[in-house]
Amino acid sequence: MKFLRNLLAAILGSFIALGLLFLLTIGIIGALLPAEETVSVAPSSILKIDLGSTIGEQTVSDPLDLSSVVPYTSSSSAIGILDAVRAIDYAATDPAIKFIYLTNCGSASSLAYMEEMRSALERFRSSGKPIIAYGENFSFGGYYLASVADKIYADEFASNNILGISTTIIFLKDILDRFGVKMQLIRHGKYKSAGEQFIADNISEANREQNQAMVDALWNAAAGSICESRGISLEELNGKVNNLELNTAQEMIDAGLVDELRTVNGMEQELATLSGADDIKDVKMVTLDKYIKARIKTDFKAKDKIAVIYADGQINPDGSSEGITADKFQPIIRDIRADSSIKAVVLRVNSPGGSVQPAEIIRTELELLQQVKPLIVSYGTMAASGGYWISAGADKIYSNNTTLTGSIGVFSMIPSLEKTFKDIAHVNPVTVRSHRHADMGSMTRSLDSQETEAMQEQVEMIYTHFIDIVAEGRGLTPERVDEIAQGRVWCGNEALRIDLVNEIGGLNDAIDYAAIAAGLENYRIESWPKAENKLDKLM
Repeated sequence: MKFLRNLLAAILGSFIALGLLFLLTIGIIGALLPAEETVSVAPSSILKIDLGSTIGEQTVSDPLDLSSVVPYTSSSSAIGILDAVRAIDYAATDPAIKFIYLTNCGSASSLAYMEEMRSALERFRSSGKPIIAYGENFSFGGYYLASVADKIYADEFASNNILGISTTIIFLKDILDRFGVKMQLIRHGKYKSAGEQFIADNISEANREQNQAMVDALWNAAAGSICESRGISLEELNGKVNNLELNTAQEMIDAGLVDELRTVNGMEQELATLSGADDIKDVKMVTLDKYIKARIKTDFKAKDKIAVIYADGQINPDGSSEGITADKFQPIIRDIRADSSIKAVVLRVNSPGGSVQPAEIIRTELELLQQVKPLIVSYGTMAASGGYWISAGADKIYSNNTTLTGSIGVFSMIPSLEKTFKDIAHVNPVTVRSHRHADMGSMTRSLDSQETEAMQEQVEMIYTHFIDIVAEGRGLTPERVDEIAQGRVWCGNEALRIDLVNEIGGLNDAIDYAAIAAGLENYRIESWPKAENKLDKLM
C-alpha cells in the first residue's frame, strides 16, 4: 500500500509540475506578445494598399508574426478579402480619407481576390475620390489592380511581367516507370485531368483543350478590364504582349499603360504634393490592415446575424487537421441551423475538392439548413469538384469572372509497387488471403481486370450521383449537366453562361443578397470557423 501511495503521489506531482510548466510557458508567451494596437485615422489621410500584403479568405492577425522584425521571413498574418472590400467601401464615404495609394504592384494575390478588390476600388472612384498607383515593378495581377487608378506612376527602371497567363503540368510517368511505380487511374470524365500526369508522359488533347480555354478566359477577363480602364483595344494589348513591346517603363508609357515616371523619392514628393504637404514625413498615411482595425467593427447591438461559413481548402476525411472535414463542419452547420438569431447563411467556397464522403455529409447538412434559412454561395479562387458538390443546391451562387469552377467528374487512383519490389528493391512480398481480392489496393500488386471493373463501377455510381445533385440544384436536366460536366473546369464568366452559377460578384455581393433574402436591414456578420493564427494552433 505504501508503494502504491508513493507511486500515486509521484504521478500526481508530475502532473502538477507539468501544469505549472504549461502555465509558466503561457505566461511567458503572453508577456512577450505585443499589446493590442489602438489605431486612429487622422483627417486628410491617404489609405495605402500594399499589394505585397497577404490577402486570404479570412483575416488572421498573428501575434507571433515576426516578419516585421526578422529579415527575409514571410508574414503569417493575412487580410481577409471581405475585410479588405468592406474597408475600401467604407473609405469611399469616410471624410478622413483623401485618396487611395496602391503600391508594390510587382506583387499580387490570386486574380479572384484582385477582382473583388478591383470592384471595390471602382466603387471608391465613383464616389469622386481618386486612386493613385505606383509600381517599382509590375506583375500581371498587380497591374490588373493598378489599372483601375486615375493615374499610374512607374519607376524609370520598372520591370514588367505582363506576359500573358500560363499553366504548367509536369508529367511524371517516365520517372515513375524508372522506379517501377505503376499508377492505376480509374475515372469518369473526358476532361477529368487530375492524375493524368502520373499515367502519361504528355498532355491529352482534351486536357490541352481545357487548359487552353482556361488561360484564354482568365486573360480575357482581366485584360478586358485593363483595356477598358486604359482606353486601349484588346487586340492592341495582345499584339504588344506577343511581341514583347512592354519591356520597359517608357514602353508602358508609349502604350498608354503608365502615365508618368517617378523615382521612389520622386513618388514620395508627389504624394506630399497631392496631400498638400511640404514633405513626405508630414503626410498622414494609414495602411489597409490598420484601417480595418480602426473602422471595420462588429455591431454587437444588431441582434440579427448573417453567418459566413468559410469552406477553405481541400475536402479531407475526418481527423485531418487541415482543410474541410465533416467532423469539423457538420456541427458548425447544425449549430447555425439551430441558432434563431442567424437569419441567413453565406457559404464561401475556396476549394479544389477532395473526398466524396465528407463532401456528401456536408452537402446534406447544408440541405437541411436551407430548409429553414436562405443559403447563398460565394466562390473564391476555386470551387471545383467537391467544392461544387457541396454548393450546387444553394439558393443563389455568386462567382468571380476569374474563379475556376465545375470539374464535375470523379477519379480514383491507386499506385502499384509490384515492379518496384521485384526489379528495384529486390524483395518478395508474399500475401496470404482468405478471399481472392482480400489484398486489393494493397500496392503490392496491380489490380486485376475484375477489381478494375469494380472500381470503375464505384466511380460511375458517384459520377451519376454528382450529375443528379447538380441537375436538381441548378434546375437542369441530367443530360445537360453531363454535357457540361465530364470533369471540365470552367472560368466564372463561362460558368455563368452555362448556368453553373447565377451571378458574377464577390463575397460582399453574396452577403448583400443574403440580407435581402432574409429581409434584414441591420445585422452583423458572424464568421465560422474561427480563423486560427500560430498562437491558436500552439494552444
